[in-house]
Amino acid sequence: MAVRLVEALEGRGWLRLLRRPVIGLFYLTVLAVGIGSPLFTLSPPEGGIELDRAMFRPLETLDRPADVPEAAVSLPHSFRVPGAGRFGGGLYRLEFDHSPDGPEQWSVLIPNYSGRILVRVNDALLYDSDWTHSGQIVTLIWPDIIAIPAPLLKVGTNTVEISAVMLFGRKNYLSVIHAGPDSLLRPVYQQHHFLLVILPQLLFAWQFAFSVMLLIVWAVRRSEWSYILYAGILFFNSISNLVVVIPEPLASPLVMQLTNLTFSWVTAMLVPFAFSFVNRRPPRASILFAAFPVGVTSAFLLLPPEIVHVLNWYVAAPVAWGLSCWAVGVMSYAAFRRGSNSAHMVLGATLLSLLMILHEAPILYGSVGKRLFINPFSIPIFMLLSLISTVLMWRFAAALNAVDQFNAKLRREIADAEAALRISLAREQAQERAIALEAERSRLTRDLHDGIAGQLVSMVALSRRTDAEVRDFGTAARRALVDLRLVIASMAEVGDDPGMMLANFRDHIQPQLRTLGIALDWQMHALPEGAGWSSSTALELFRLLQEATMNAARHSGADRVTIEIRPTDDGVRVVVADKGCGGAADRPGGYGLANMRRRARTIGARLDIVSGPDGTNIILDLPRPTTSQ
Repeated sequence: MAVRLVEALEGRGWLRLLRRPVIGLFYLTVLAVGIGSPLFTLSPPEGGIELDRAMFRPLETLDRPADVPEAAVSLPHSFRVPGAGRFGGGLYRLEFDHSPDGPEQWSVLIPNYSGRILVRVNDALLYDSDWTHSGQIVTLIWPDIIAIPAPLLKVGTNTVEISAVMLFGRKNYLSVIHAGPDSLLRPVYQQHHFLLVILPQLLFAWQFAFSVMLLIVWAVRRSEWSYILYAGILFFNSISNLVVVIPEPLASPLVMQLTNLTFSWVTAMLVPFAFSFVNRRPPRASILFAAFPVGVTSAFLLLPPEIVHVLNWYVAAPVAWGLSCWAVGVMSYAAFRRGSNSAHMVLGATLLSLLMILHEAPILYGSVGKRLFINPFSIPIFMLLSLISTVLMWRFAAALNAVDQFNAKLRREIADAEAALRISLAREQAQERAIALEAERSRLTRDLHDGIAGQLVSMVALSRRTDAEVRDFGTAARRALVDLRLVIASMAEVGDDPGMMLANFRDHIQPQLRTLGIALDWQMHALPEGAGWSSSTALELFRLLQEATMNAARHSGADRVTIEIRPTDDGVRVVVADKGCGGAADRPGGYGLANMRRRARTIGARLDIVSGPDGTNIILDLPRPTTSQ
């Protein structure tokens, strides 16, 4: 055991060893808070008269009690309402003694009640809750304080009659009543008003705003269905608090009653949300869950109230509890079998909310004589929804943080890769330049050796001959100079324009023809854009054209040589033509035409020679220039 403990500590397994005790402590804390929640109660007024006993009679109508004897009841008190859509109410009669100690205002404080109430003091109607809010919402608890006009107060016994009515639901609730100076009762009223009215209003605003925010988050991360599902849960749950935001005159009773049915829409989305929350695929039949709220709403709108009442309590309520238990089961599996910390947090909040609701709901819907101190639904649900919202926003923030970290890492890696690529590219460019320089050096050496060097050797040989003439020596020197100029022209920097390369040849050959008294007719059409020829190809082409042009000048007898350059479908055609005597053909011991054909094959061109009495045409079809040529 000690060895395993040491190994766990060394491998950070101590976190796993502490995880179970921490989770156990978490659930124990939740149970302690949930079970002890009844201990957290609001203090009663420090003064005044507490009225915890009343005489009770059922009401047949709002203004007519049933013809039955009054019965003494203890407050808080709940009574059964006959059913949805049917009138149900009761009349509470209370008495208190008043002995005027001064001109101080007196009031009647009702800390908690459900439904609708009418308050009369000494047979004068002072308050109807329908003046301020709707009494048709099942889950809402209200506080009220009613000021008693001084002329109504009697010295001695005063009577307070409270007619309590509930039109939608099964139970009505009335808490202990307090009568006394307004200055003593109003602080307690303000505390209850905050918990039971202001807090639900804040909850409504928070849920609605958060649902919109989650909808925006889902629009950014559409693969995360938990955001849109939870936005729907928040939206429909906020509708149940619509009455605390919208004044009664602005909303029809039908709309207020429909808000009681939002539980069906919320529970229909619980199971898909639970699966999405724990990163599991929701059931394929999840869309069928929508039939539950649609059926509940349709039944309310179409069926008689008595049937709706039965369906709600014996069909809709069990289905809602079943869906809720299914969602809790999904969360439990993720928490205890897959070790999801967020699922543990949601389960803990669910357990705490359930304990608080189970404590308060029997007081609200039963006849337990205990003091109700909170809205049994607003605060627990607020706690649960707040925790789930926090987890979802934490996930979204963590996802954004992970994206930022990934982007930063990616930027660093890209920067490193770019730096390495620049270094590698510079190295390759240097190598390519060295290779190109070496290739150009070798070509230049070869061209000088094959051309100028041969001419110089001929000149040296001529200088040793005793019978050599100065004219022969000059001819050899001119040939060497011509070849040197060809080499220089082929190396001219003219970019990737083949037309400029051929223009260099024109500048080279035209002075030579002029010296021989031959005119040059240069005709060059617009050539297609593209890469020019390499220096070696240009030199072979220039030598070929030099040979063809000089042959025409020396042997044709013509006084004009025409060079025409035009584009073709496959490349460029160069025609060297003269109007001389013709007769160009291979001769024994002659190498001119053979050299031209060899050079054409070297550069991948096709050479045709057409010679007759009207002159000679040397046709050279060059392939389309590329960067490799």
